[in-house]
Amino acid sequence: MNIYSNRQLFIDNKFIHSKENIKLVVHQPMKTGELIIKKDKSPHHRIGGYNSIIFDEGIYKLYYGETLYKEDGVYAFVCLATSTDGINFIKPSLGLASHYHEQDNNIIIGFGAGGVKGGLGDGGCMVFIDPNDQKNKYKLLARHGLKRPMGLYCSSDGVHFEFEKEKVLDDKRFEKVEGDVIKGFHLDSQNIIFFDETINKYVTFVRRNYEIGGQIRTIARGESSSLDEFCEVEDMKVVVKPDEKDPMFYVEEANKEVPVVDYYTNCVNKYPFAAETYVMFPGMYFKYNRFINKFSENKPMNAGPIDTFFATSRDGIDWEFYEKEPFIRLGEKHEFDAYAQYMVHGIVPGVGNNMYLYYMGSDIIHGYGRGDQHEIRENAILDQVNLTPTNNVTAISRLVMRRDGFVSASTGYQYGSIKTPILKFIGNQLLINVDTSATGFMKIEIRDEHNKPIPGFTISDCDMIHTTNDINKIVTWNDSSDVSSLQNSEIILFFEMFHCDLYAFEFCK
Repeated sequence: MNIYSNRQLFIDNKFIHSKENIKLVVHQPMKTGELIIKKDKSPHHRIGGYNSIIFDEGIYKLYYGETLYKEDGVYAFVCLATSTDGINFIKPSLGLASHYHEQDNNIIIGFGAGGVKGGLGDGGCMVFIDPNDQKNKYKLLARHGLKRPMGLYCSSDGVHFEFEKEKVLDDKRFEKVEGDVIKGFHLDSQNIIFFDETINKYVTFVRRNYEIGGQIRTIARGESSSLDEFCEVEDMKVVVKPDEKDPMFYVEEANKEVPVVDYYTNCVNKYPFAAETYVMFPGMYFKYNRFINKFSENKPMNAGPIDTFFATSRDGIDWEFYEKEPFIRLGEKHEFDAYAQYMVHGIVPGVGNNMYLYYMGSDIIHGYGRGDQHEIRENAILDQVNLTPTNNVTAISRLVMRRDGFVSASTGYQYGSIKTPILKFIGNQLLINVDTSATGFMKIEIRDEHNKPIPGFTISDCDMIHTTNDINKIVTWNDSSDVSSLQNSEIILFFEMFHCDLYAFEFCK
């Protein structure tokens, strides 16, 4: 296996040929509690759940949706906030939305901005940088109406957007039929597109519905050589759907068990700091009628809390969910994120050894106070089970996480070891991302393709790694870090460790 000089993460067993006392441990980010963008007290104005963060040319650009509920309809639009440190954001006065009631605003799509006179189809967007378009590298994916396709906007500076394509993603309109069939439905989710250099194609992750005793949301994947050639969503491969680990609910009319959980949003990112690593932060939506059957009388109820979970993949097709624990836990009842969370798309560099992620949290449960024909019934049900909003808050907050820190190969408080498969590399030094804390230590041996220690790189030659918490710890043998004599040769790495978390390794040039 030739890894060249690419950084490699221990998200699975790809680099673990054999092991002893090693387990893969998922780590959670640190909540900062900061309310970077906030709307509260007004049931008529909310921040949407479909938002993106871009770090480009030293500037953090946060693209977020707002929804305004008025007597003549619902208006969704996209705003921009910027930052130089990823912590303190400003809302620039752009003067692009001349039809908005507040002339001093940061709207980039809607109310005149981006050529949109009114609002969009839902309160949010997805923004990505297209490496194949040098003139307009910023692409913004959004809908014009509830049952309209996903359209595309473009921009050269990430501020001034113009309409580019009417239809990038769409789904067929099938009539409802009996049995376990796919039902065509609108693309109400944050649907993701990015260019994947690994396969040299554009990749999309979208909402795709099943009709199995009620609507079930799943995640499908498609790929295309251009932004004009994605197939219909109905023809895309489902890569994530409820499985045997998810709770089920018996539906009498269908005479079968159906999932309680929907996979609402996907927030798939190609991890920017390592090779062949994809991460997903799906919104796990727990439909409340399937828990509280006595209130809903077995009728569909589109309401319930939303958790953020975590999964990884090497190819974006096969996903590992580990123990299916929440990546971010809901806040306490008085906190802004008590009932719902939606990850902001994007992973950006932070200060020092950290990276930043963002999410929208709310104490308004999904389906509460939507203003449609279900509102009276569903609000009453949620009020009866004590799920009334406390503060009516929607806000975007920052998360802090160690670089590469999603998953570690961990020994716990014991001795353990890892032997990699045969590798080939290019580089002069071996770096590791490791945390030994105070009581842990590690040594690394380099072996030949026959699993024999190479003189000068044995366990006894390796200088002890201890009292170390470093994302780029340089490994030395007899005070030398030079491994250039071994590059392009077939080698095996052997990690001998006690009470360590090993996140990644890399041969650097």
